Amino acid sequence: MRNVEAVFGGILALIVLGAAIFMVVGGDWGRAPTSTPTTATIITPTTVAGASASTSAEDVYCQCFDDAFDLAREADILSSEYRAGFENCRAVAGVRGGEAWTAGWNARASSKPFQANCRAWLRGN
Repeated sequence: MRNVEAVFGGILALIVLGAAIFMVVGGDWGRAPTSTPTTATIITPTTVAGASASTSAEDVYCQCFDDAFDLAREADILSSEYRAGFENCRAVAGVRGGEAWTAGWNARASSKPFQANCRAWLRGN
């Protein structure tokens, strides 16, 4: 009887050891799957020749605003696309970029046409 317990104990120990090695080596076992956003646009700051820095910053804010406005039609606020877009705008344009993303999303969600313009939002803030 002791031999049967020893065999099963040894097999269990090998399984646990194998799982531990697999996780240390870099397996994805036990981790939530990660995916890249499919519809979110990657925002990159652009500098137009001859344009002032404020115009370039406004362009980035408006790109964040417009992308969020468009995405709000097809995605949920809890989606990975929303989160990735918000984080990307915040990383590129700071707090104001995150505010532009949120304002664009809210403009679509609230269905208020007078709020659906980035330039109007920039003038109001």
